[in-house]
Amino acid sequence: MDDPRPASIHSLSRRALPPAQPVKARGVRIHPKMTPDDAFRAILSDCLSQMTANAGVLRAGRSTEGLHQLRVGLRRLEVALHAFAEAFKQTWLEELRGRGKVLSARLGPARDLDVFLEELLAAPAKVFASEDDMEMFAPLRAHGEIAREQAWKRVHACIASQDFAVFLDDVAGLAQSRLPLAHDSRLRPMASRILERQARRAKKRGRAARSHEEGDLHRLRIALKKLRYTAEFFAPLYAAKKVKRYIAKVKRLQESLGRLNDIAHARSVVAELAPLSQKNTASLRFAAGTVQGWYGARRPRLVKKTMKRWGRLKSVTPFWA
Repeated sequence: MDDPRPASIHSLSRRALPPAQPVKARGVRIHPKMTPDDAFRAILSDCLSQMTANAGVLRAGRSTEGLHQLRVGLRRLEVALHAFAEAFKQTWLEELRGRGKVLSARLGPARDLDVFLEELLAAPAKVFASEDDMEMFAPLRAHGEIAREQAWKRVHACIASQDFAVFLDDVAGLAQSRLPLAHDSRLRPMASRILERQARRAKKRGRAARSHEEGDLHRLRIALKKLRYTAEFFAPLYAAKKVKRYIAKVKRLQESLGRLNDIAHARSVVAELAPLSQKNTASLRFAAGTVQGWYGARRPRLVKKTMKRWGRLKSVTPFWA
């Protein structure tokens, strides 16, 4: 029996279309005369188009960038749903957000292993220029490739699942609906309140990050990611130069926090891979220790640089103020 539901935006990605290229986030087309409801639907549609396009790329084959951009689309959607759930006082939007987080978690291991094998493992390996020295990383890389193959099978299973299809249908349905959600018809004041709320959370995380503890720095990174996505959503409502300057400073701080996250990421991936082998145990553990030590030695300098950039961001007047 044919599916009685109307075809949604994302249904095109399930058809036999020519392989596409990964799609990055594009600027949301909103303007000051929009209602908050219309802006919300525009943001949902933008996130949906990014997710749909990259899901299509992944159905055509393996694409590390396509997977990355799909997860970016899911994270942007999560941020939008949470922000507007608070602003609209519509807590049921959190259920849809939770489903998106579950799907993103299923895609995470493959992305983590892509980054480790293609970027993080390459950096310390370059230090060991000789062929014999490079060979010591072979067992770690081999086990990483085995784990990545399994993780990518789970990616394709997720993309092909009913859960994923229904989730995209539900996002499309919400983006196309005329369901009234907002209690206030003024968009810019609501946008400013949402941005201020995100900024306060980032400041709270920044104060905690003075501990230099890994978990506190990670939480600051997540808070800044949410602030940046929100700023990009509402950018058309404010002076372009001020928005660009502010987002540039957020990005620079994110870069520093991202490098610190790479250190934690390399350590966690190595810890998972090292116990997998019953053969070449000594060489595998030596390679694992080398990678962990190489990244660990860089942490103090990166923490210092990160906190300096956080201090600079705190001094910037927000563009929505």
